[in-house]
Amino acid sequence: MSNLKRLTHQPDYRNRFNRKLWLNERQSDLRHYFDSRNILTGGIEAEPFWAKVPYVSIWKIRSVGTPGFDGWYGMAGDHPCDIVGMNNFSDRPRDILRYFAAKWAYAAQRLKRGEDYPEFRIERIEERHKIGLLIEDRSNRLQRWVDENDLWGE
Repeated sequence: MSNLKRLTHQPDYRNRFNRKLWLNERQSDLRHYFDSRNILTGGIEAEPFWAKVPYVSIWKIRSVGTPGFDGWYGMAGDHPCDIVGMNNFSDRPRDILRYFAAKWAYAAQRLKRGEDYPEFRIERIEERHKIGLLIEDRSNRLQRWVDENDLWGE
């Protein structure tokens, strides 16, 4: 029984070490995202801009000096990584999360219909519907957090 308990035990993310480990892994996910798309960046900030560990994190990623473009907000967690230009938003994490929730809801509808959504790399076409359902689930989760006023202190 103790082996089964150990296998199903989830880390305590209130623990600073576990939290930092999870955040470091999300930073790595974003680096891979940019590298796999051959996008050159000026670096990912050391700490997330906003996070709800172990589900989602938003990071500021600097550009490499493109005039008029400050960089990206990158999102990583128990979902695909995604980015949006920083210049499109104020510094309000709630607005950034709202954007991704809406974008992913739209993407999920297309994928569930078997259509392509170019911003998501799906290797096997026959998995579009299944992936659409997963993206819809994550979109709904993001939207629930956007709607949770107590989370934002506004």
